Amino acid sequence: MSNSADSGPHRIPAVVKVGLVWLGRVLALLVIGLSLLVAVMGLLGSGASVVDLASSGTTFEIWGVLHGLAVLFALITIAGVGFALLRRKRLLALLFSLLAWPMGFVIEGSRCDTEAGCRMYGWAAMPSSFRAWSIRIRPVTDRNEADHIASAALYEAGSRYSTYNPRRFGDHWIVATINPDGWPGPQAVKIDTRTAATSFVPCPADRMLCGMERPVVSDGERVFRNARLGLAASFPAGRAVCTARPFEDDLSLEGRGYYGMMRDPEIPCDIIDISRDMGLEALKERTLAQALPQGCQPLSPALLKAFGGRTPGFAGHRSQVCQETADDQVWVGVFAVAGSRSGGGSGSTTLYEAWMRTTEAGLAEDARLFESFLGRAKIGTLAES
Repeated sequence: MSNSADSGPHRIPAVVKVGLVWLGRVLALLVIGLSLLVAVMGLLGSGASVVDLASSGTTFEIWGVLHGLAVLFALITIAGVGFALLRRKRLLALLFSLLAWPMGFVIEGSRCDTEAGCRMYGWAAMPSSFRAWSIRIRPVTDRNEADHIASAALYEAGSRYSTYNPRRFGDHWIVATINPDGWPGPQAVKIDTRTAATSFVPCPADRMLCGMERPVVSDGERVFRNARLGLAASFPAGRAVCTARPFEDDLSLEGRGYYGMMRDPEIPCDIIDISRDMGLEALKERTLAQALPQGCQPLSPALLKAFGGRTPGFAGHRSQVCQETADDQVWVGVFAVAGSRSGGGSGSTTLYEAWMRTTEAGLAEDARLFESFLGRAKIGTLAES
């Protein structure tokens, strides 16, 4: 009787002890599992940043250091936990799992891009003086990066001008500046290609566009000519004429042709708002198959009627015509191949395109003007006469 009575009180602490041990093991395994998940997510997220930095990054900043440390801590966590569990050392695995957490708090606290995030992780943020640290590891070769660097330089200088037309000249970039109306700023930003150091210099207007181009109002007689590409055209009176500069031309001075718009000539050419225009351009493509836009169809009966039953074309050249119709707009393109000087040899040829864009309401008038425009346009060697 006494033995049974004595053993009764000791059975409850033993059960509690066993229960606590198992509870501790379960909690430890939950912490380890959650930490492994955090480590894997951090490895994927920060790993992508590290790979991007190694493959195409231009500057090694404090963020590169943080993401690199996050990858290192995640790898140590995964390897350490795996090793410890294989050896059945749960406490060691738990200690390794804790390494998955610090870098996430530091990165989120330093980024702190929302008010709630700042309240939650601000205590782990890096000092602000550290965040400005960076080392350039690649030269400035991308125009978007040059534009970003110039914008930062203007902001630091307290300038109200914005960037325009980044252009590379050997070992440096020149980024022009403009005011809200597109007029050139007093200075351009010069960027050293190797170091990304910036300085303010005069914009070389003889070698690049330093502000948005202003249209020239055609008087109906003036000839707009590009001798290098072998083209010349006269536009209907009153059209605001601009130089056609495809984006890949890097806003070069000469461009690849001209186009005339029916709109206020005070609006800069660079501000795109075209509803009715016509133009002539030398294309970079060498074949019609490369140049024709998708969805280009032969002229419809309605369009042929607008042109008086005649298919429009370049005078003296075999032409191919197609149309596109979208919403209320009608586009007609005329293509032809002719000899020019652009290839550098006497036998070289260039593909030319003349186009008309109009509305249903303006179709009859613009078709008549486009026929006259094509009749006076000259391409190839004829443009030199």
